[in-house]
Amino acid sequence: MVPTLTQPKFIQVKACFFFASLRLCILTLGLLAGCQPVCQKMEPEIQCPLPEQKISALPGAFPSLSADELKQDWAKELIIADGFAKECDFYRAITSYKRALFLLPKGMLARQLQLEYDVILCYYLGGKYQEAINLFETSEVNQAHSNFPAFNNLLLMIYDAYLQTKQEDKSECVLEIIKKYSPETAGDLTLYQTMKEGNIEETKCLISQHRNAFEMEKEFAFYEQFAKSPKKAKILNAVLPGAGYYYVGQKKSAMTSFVINALFTLAAYQFFAHGYPAAGAITTSIEAGWYLGGINGAGIEAQEFNTRLFEGMSRKILSDHTCFPVLMFETSF
Repeated sequence: MVPTLTQPKFIQVKACFFFASLRLCILTLGLLAGCQPVCQKMEPEIQCPLPEQKISALPGAFPSLSADELKQDWAKELIIADGFAKECDFYRAITSYKRALFLLPKGMLARQLQLEYDVILCYYLGGKYQEAINLFETSEVNQAHSNFPAFNNLLLMIYDAYLQTKQEDKSECVLEIIKKYSPETAGDLTLYQTMKEGNIEETKCLISQHRNAFEMEKEFAFYEQFAKSPKKAKILNAVLPGAGYYYVGQKKSAMTSFVINALFTLAAYQFFAHGYPAAGAITTSIEAGWYLGGINGAGIEAQEFNTRLFEGMSRKILSDHTCFPVLMFETSF
């Protein structure tokens, strides 16, 4: 007598075969997704904390007020504004500088340029980059030449303001002017811009050519040592849900991913094994979403990890080697 499978066992075998095939298809798709190249373009947030003590300690760029000027109302407003500015109370400083401009007699172009520059500087240090640009482009300071007492500072902050507002063409024009007066400063600013853009390969190239390459390369090596591979994270998560997150260092997310995928996999298996193919198909489709989403998510988290690591490395290099524009200032209010 030929042995035959009982009905329950037959359904169970079919369920196992069907689910194993489906799981293999999903795994193949996951591996393919994991092997897709991940764009290494970053969007880091690299800002220099306002160096209040440095700004307050820097000497003024403009001549001191004469005895006759001290008797005038506009000069009193200027003194008040300088006091607020050195305390980094830029809102009140701008108000007083503008009051001084209103009171300033016509024909005092040098003092007018000083007051307009001071307002632009307040806007810049206060993070109001577009306001700084608007005033620069509509004021007499726009026509300043190299004999202007704060010319270097003006170029630095206008370059950075254009960069911060993503007006790359204008920032490049200002950078070309800076190159004429100080190629070394222009090189530091180029490194600063490249880091802000998150261009890893170009950053590495510029560091190797920098005058402080030895120290900078040690910091960059720290980034390369600990950076994660988004491709590897995706492949790991495709092989074992949660493994990609664990690789990135997110242990809680790894456990959550593993448990959810395991539960849905078990539920789908049980539905198929007990003769509920419709429920099994629905559960499997949900599991496929979690599975593929986890693969993509692991790659995104690896990229996010690299971005934060790159930000920290960049801030340290730019701060230690005075490559932030505001750290290059030679004068203040």
